[in-house]
Amino acid sequence: MNTKPKRRLSPGLSLLALVSLAAVGCGGAQLNQARVTEVQSSVTAAEAVGANDQPKAALHLQLARDELAEARRLAEDGDEESAELVLARARADAELAMQLARTEQEQDKARSAWMKIRELEKEQQR
Repeated sequence: MNTKPKRRLSPGLSLLALVSLAAVGCGGAQLNQARVTEVQSSVTAAEAVGANDQPKAALHLQLARDELAEARRLAEDGDEESAELVLARARADAELAMQLARTEQEQDKARSAWMKIRELEKEQQR
């Protein structure tokens, strides 16, 4: 028969181990920082091309900002899978805002060019 006494952790070490495990389990998930940076860059790019000045683009830009905040909240709550999905949606909305703003700018340039052509045609007819 084994007469060797069993080793027990001191109450202080047991409590420390339990608190450490709880902190790891409840600490929340980490968002992929490279993806967060990409989304923030897309938001900044959309702002730079004037997305805030055009209603449709501004809507998607605001959605991207809100979704980025939501992704961070979900990650803090430990829901990494949902956070990553919302982060992907934020990037798509930011890129859509940028493209909508660029499209509007290109349409404005085309309208302006068309107006110049019409003015030149009128001058030639005189």
